[in-house]
Amino acid sequence: MENTPLTAKTVDEIVERELHQFWLAPGERLIIGCPPAYGHVGLLLDGKLSLPYSPTRKTPAVTGKPRWPLPAPDVLEGDWTDDPTIACWVVARTTDQTAARLADHLAGGHGEARLTLSDRRLAVVYPARMLEGEDPAQPFRTCEEMPSSVVRSVSALYPGRSFPARPVLQFSFADGSVVCQRDMLAVKKAARASSRH
Repeated sequence: MENTPLTAKTVDEIVERELHQFWLAPGERLIIGCPPAYGHVGLLLDGKLSLPYSPTRKTPAVTGKPRWPLPAPDVLEGDWTDDPTIACWVVARTTDQTAARLADHLAGGHGEARLTLSDRRLAVVYPARMLEGEDPAQPFRTCEEMPSSVVRSVSALYPGRSFPARPVLQFSFADGSVVCQRDMLAVKKAARASSRH
């Protein structure tokens, strides 16, 4: 989806515009809206890796099937961005931590579940047109909403050994869990999130 900086910039502008127009409540400020993340999710839960991770809780039924190949069987935590089939990497100690709860949507949403942070809430937002049985007149459906105070920081990282390095947007949560998502504009978005706080 974001193969070039120009494509990534265009997608970012669309995401920002649509969230401002259809998702934010009056007086609510957008901190960051993530684009679709097409690929598998790796979950490192209490030191045990599930890759590709499959949701353990029920998530909204997304239309269509994912069309990406399986990840390599021997992916290391620090090198996950070197495998292009992996979109997100999640680290948590228990299944009730914030990142583990979000992982269910990121894995079950076939890339359509999007992390969205405002000054009031962190939520997983789905385009309604991608959900089975949803009213297409409603642009978004919000799931797994929680207070924005669960987010400790949003930052940019460059994990992996590939050159050039592939940027990642990292959400660190107050409970110690972490969600990382591949994002070509991670540095710009992390700076923007910091300036909007």
